[in-house]
Amino acid sequence: MLQFPRPFPTKEKDEIKIIDVAAGTGLTGVELNKLGFTSIDALDISQEMLNEAEKKNVYKRFICTQLGDQRTEIQTGENDALTCVNGLGNNHIPPTALEEMCRIVSKGKKHVLF
Repeated sequence: MLQFPRPFPTKEKDEIKIIDVAAGTGLTGVELNKLGFTSIDALDISQEMLNEAEKKNVYKRFICTQLGDQRTEIQTGENDALTCVNGLGNNHIPPTALEEMCRIVSKGKKHVLF
């Protein structure tokens, strides 16, 4: 199996706070949980999608908001990492949201955008 270096050498996986942007039904959260990450928040514009994600039992908090050029309720640097899988592009999260996505992750930490 392919092995990667530990992304956060000073923290255990269960201590790493991840925000899953455009969480949808929670598939990314499920995969992160399988890897041992347990402190995951879900963010999505659709409450219906967040309701589906909640059924997966892998998220701590559910944030229903639109990312764009407005600041969210999330504290600056609150997260160690951010994932956004299939969330960017036409009719999805606009490029103006990238600044907010950077703000909510600790400086020097990880962003994974697909």
